[in-house]
Amino acid sequence: MQVNVEQLSSVKKKLNFEISVDRVKAETQKAFAEIRKRAVVPGFRKGKAPEGMIRQQYQGQVQSDVMKNLFNDCYFKYVQDNKIFPIGYPEINAEEFVDGAPFKFSAVIEVYPEVKAEVYEGFNVVREKYVADENAVAARLEQMRQNMSHLEPATDERPAQSGDHVLIDFEGYVDGALLDGGSATDHALELGSNSFIPGFEDQVAGMKVGDKKRISLAFPEQYHSAELSGKPVDFDVTLKEIKVKVLPELNDDLAKDFGDFENLADLKVKIGESIEKQEKERIDRDFKDALIKQLIEKNDFELPESMIERQLNSMLENAKQRLQYQRMTLEMMGLTEESYKQQFRSLAADQVKGALLMHEVAQKAGVTVAESDVEAKLQRVADETGQDFDRIKKYYKENKDARGGLEEQIREEKVIELIASKAVVVEKERKDMAAE
Repeated sequence: MQVNVEQLSSVKKKLNFEISVDRVKAETQKAFAEIRKRAVVPGFRKGKAPEGMIRQQYQGQVQSDVMKNLFNDCYFKYVQDNKIFPIGYPEINAEEFVDGAPFKFSAVIEVYPEVKAEVYEGFNVVREKYVADENAVAARLEQMRQNMSHLEPATDERPAQSGDHVLIDFEGYVDGALLDGGSATDHALELGSNSFIPGFEDQVAGMKVGDKKRISLAFPEQYHSAELSGKPVDFDVTLKEIKVKVLPELNDDLAKDFGDFENLADLKVKIGESIEKQEKERIDRDFKDALIKQLIEKNDFELPESMIERQLNSMLENAKQRLQYQRMTLEMMGLTEESYKQQFRSLAADQVKGALLMHEVAQKAGVTVAESDVEAKLQRVADETGQDFDRIKKYYKENKDARGGLEEQIREEKVIELIASKAVVVEKERKDMAAE
């Protein structure tokens, strides 16, 4: 067996195999013998048919078996003997199988990247300084108030206006034909929510209960359905009901409706604490991302496509699950699986690179995770979630995958602390960062 290795990139190799005629002939004889044992040929007892007849009837299967056996024997033995560790399955290309000639095939493989964290000290990083924002408390309180609202029929016979919740029947027509999926009865719509195609809600505004109207529009050029992009569409609309949103008064009674709060001032304090916690967590995430970004820039390396694809698939599934929880789909966000992957490809690559580099820094700097680190982390989780510490500890003790993930998370946190301790960090307020 002769093997020629082409280095296509730092993470991709092409292994070119040439199997000798004698080896091919021996494998072929073995394959025919195996088939002959179990072949059923009319007029002959099982295993007694002439070799020539077996060759004639089973030539294709024999060639397929020989190629598979040669690949399995030669490819796997070569990568094992030469300590090559492919990522994923190889891309196989084989020449035509010819009796009496060497068999040639190639295997394109991706290998684990060479990761070197040579530089992880002295980064210049800006960290956002937390500043309490009273407007944020007021905005959150108003959002909560909006969530406690209810709808009541409009008391006068006025036309519909932005902010109203209307009930409509509609039928859509494209080129005079009824639009598939473009009709509905008793459809609830909030005017001004921009949940319909642009212009529709604006033209419903001004209608009164019982009014019928034809609305002529065009689908957006970037509409998720390519067949309808930019096409004119007519909607026959009947307005059946107008309701208005009624908001509760902002007082102590409302505060009590949200939980164990003595008064409105108490609720505002709790909202402020919640916002502060969320904002500080966001600042920590942004700071971590800035450190990892510099870590990648200072120690960049090539990634195998298969590792990026694996991360993208994980991100895609998580996104789909989150949207499903909100009763939404990728299509409703104007995305397909392919466009999602294109949009987030660089992010996926950075996430993989960051994880690999942090692992390398941990190895280089001797960062370890002790049992005390695990217990401290679990205690924080118990305190934040209100769960029983012993129950959480038992779960992570019995679940090896969860335990491994937790240890990796702790290790990354320690690495970030290490890099941050060796960085030049400047704190700035958000407004100043935005101005720059």
